[in-house]
Amino acid sequence: MPAVALTDTNGMYAAVGFYQAARKARVKPIVGVQIDIERPFGFAQDKRVTSGEWREKKKQEVQSVPVVLLAADMEGYSNLCQLVTLRHLGTTELAQSTGSAKEDGRPVTLEELERHSRGVIALAPVRQKEGSLTRYGGLGMTEIKKLKEIFGERLYIEVQHLSPGDGRALREAERIGRELGVPLVATNNVHFLRPEEHLHHRAVNAIRTGGLLTTVAAPEITSGEAWFKPAAEMQRLFPDHPEILQATLKIADCCNLELELGKLILPEFSVPEGETPDSHLRKLCFEGVWQRYKQPQQEVFSRLTHELVVIEKWKLAPYFLLVWDIVEEARRRGIPAVARGSAASSMVTYCLGISRVCPLRWGLYFERFLNEQRGDCPDIDIDI
Repeated sequence: MPAVALTDTNGMYAAVGFYQAARKARVKPIVGVQIDIERPFGFAQDKRVTSGEWREKKKQEVQSVPVVLLAADMEGYSNLCQLVTLRHLGTTELAQSTGSAKEDGRPVTLEELERHSRGVIALAPVRQKEGSLTRYGGLGMTEIKKLKEIFGERLYIEVQHLSPGDGRALREAERIGRELGVPLVATNNVHFLRPEEHLHHRAVNAIRTGGLLTTVAAPEITSGEAWFKPAAEMQRLFPDHPEILQATLKIADCCNLELELGKLILPEFSVPEGETPDSHLRKLCFEGVWQRYKQPQQEVFSRLTHELVVIEKWKLAPYFLLVWDIVEEARRRGIPAVARGSAASSMVTYCLGISRVCPLRWGLYFERFLNEQRGDCPDIDIDI
């Protein structure tokens, strides 16, 4: 296979390791995520919805549907990171007002999906109708149409063959695809490598949920067909639809993410107008000197000036300012926060209030924390 995609559920924790491993094996890595999208679409954006209606909606059996999103480029990767963050923070206006946000977050809204859709390819499952009942495992005509308005030609309808009922889902997907002009793509939702590893999958999920092998069931475990099928097996499952298998190659060609690894990327920090990060850091540090020392001696100013010169050399001022801002906010909220480890060897962290240990009093060397003799930019790490 020329390419492989990793789409963990509501997370991208293994993305970089996967990217490196695939590159080493000379296989194109496609970084993605299977993320929960809120349904019914448009409900959360309606400001007329009351908190009572929201709570009633949360009682329904299904409140979201998983959609696969793939990063086509660096902008798409950044947007996936933003969406995953939103998924876990649970900071919607409605969630805040009802106080019902769960620890594992909440589905992202259609509005958020639209805001972070550039550089992203979407694979949407269809909703399968079974007689008068509806299996809410996917999206209907109206919902697919809304996704097409967001993603345009970057939207595909995802079809799989993991259970006997998936044949009906394929026919429904073909109907919706024809009417909306959305192409189909065949995928395989892999949870284990070989067919015999389904028992391992069940055991792991029984442990995770605290259940028994005899009682754990869907959605905690998936079908025994969710193994890593080779191309020949996929062709056998979709003998009459070679075009939806070819669509996987078209998507792979569109995904050309290049992660710049091994480079220190420092966060930006907004400073007052007319100041630079270095000047603002210097100002805060010298203000901190007079707060922490009743009568500061020359050695205090000499040590502080030396550290600031080294920090400016490595362009690390934004990082120190960001950590300072986090500690200040934590203390405003009554959350204990203090630096530990080698960060306590710095006069700058002490003057900023990040550390509560005077390095001069205890004979702590700044070079243990940040050494200017290094030939490259150091990996700076302030543990709190």
